Amino acid sequence: MMHSPIRLPLAQARSTLRRGVVALCLSVAAFGFLPGTSHAQSDGETEVARQRFREGVGHYDRGEYDKARLAFLQAYLLKPHPAVLLNLAQSELRAGRHAEAAENFAKYIRQNPTAPAMEHARAAFEEARQKVAELNVEVTVPGATVSVDGADVARSPLPNVLYLMPGRHSIAARKGSGNANKTLDVLAGRRVYVTLELPNSYAAPNALEASGADAQGSAATLGQDAPASAEPPDAKRSKGFFAWIADSPAAIATVSVAGLALGTSAVLAGFASNRYAAANDAREQIMSALQDNVNTGVIGSSAVPCGEEGVANGVGNFNSLVPVERIDRLIGDYANACRLFSERSDSGDRLKTLSLVSLGVGAFATVGTIVWYFSDTGESSTDTAKTSPGAKRSATVLPLLSRDTQGVWLNLSF
Repeated sequence: MMHSPIRLPLAQARSTLRRGVVALCLSVAAFGFLPGTSHAQSDGETEVARQRFREGVGHYDRGEYDKARLAFLQAYLLKPHPAVLLNLAQSELRAGRHAEAAENFAKYIRQNPTAPAMEHARAAFEEARQKVAELNVEVTVPGATVSVDGADVARSPLPNVLYLMPGRHSIAARKGSGNANKTLDVLAGRRVYVTLELPNSYAAPNALEASGADAQGSAATLGQDAPASAEPPDAKRSKGFFAWIADSPAAIATVSVAGLALGTSAVLAGFASNRYAAANDAREQIMSALQDNVNTGVIGSSAVPCGEEGVANGVGNFNSLVPVERIDRLIGDYANACRLFSERSDSGDRLKTLSLVSLGVGAFATVGTIVWYFSDTGESSTDTAKTSPGAKRSATVLPLLSRDTQGVWLNLSF
């Protein structure tokens, strides 16, 4: 059964069912997607999120589900609203990304138990769940990092089940120098229970500073070959960051790209802010002129300046005593003012989007340089030290995009 994306019309909240297609109408005020208001125009992220949402709906209607998924994902990162999450999950389901769809449908159901679209969400969740395996992971030690196919997903105890596409998967847990892993072949529609047992007295990372005999005993407990010797952590890093950059032309290039992109992002963000401020000034002038016309009796109190029903389009309760020439002149003035307001607002939206793109390029170039530095200089000088327990490296990067903050959160483990 095909489901349509969840739309956000400018109307009172209601739920309808037509031709087997579920369409949820939510209050726009709750989502902050109300166009044409001063607050919406000054909130650049909401404007970009609204634009991505509309693009997602357009892609979905054309059957371009992967493109719709990407658009809804961008909108959700900027504006984590339940309606966007539901559209994201629906696009993932139609694109065949059943594990991601099941996870997001489950998240929507947990966070919005009384939502009007709950019946639709539950039905779609069951459709996705029948095509994936439901994995329940138990780790004997709390605070262990759990990974699936090499990607970290959570820390024990896991708050929710995991959803996997059918096939072979590697499940692992690690804490300090202790680790455990299992390989599973999972089938669609099945529930799988896995217990990963870590040593009760796992070795902390700084245990590598112990004597060679102690390190050998710990490694034997884990069923691994003990290293010949344990070097102090500081011995692994022979170069400082700036010295490493100076010796690597490629690193200089990545740092330059990061600096240029971040600087460009800041400049574009400033220009966008100026355009939004100019749009708000134009709007205030329009509203002031409208109020003057209403107070002098030229236009009725119910008139609006812009839009299809606005004075700019010749729609307005004009006083019959006002000469036609003056009415025509007023219509032209309002049309020019509304066009100026729209141009400034659209320009702000474009600059804001470019600023976010530049910020993303700069952030990933910065993160890539840092990860490269640790990867390049974090190896031990002897081959035996490379097999030390707990020597696994990982990097977690999450975007931070909000009204007041733009950047990335980076967590490095070496």
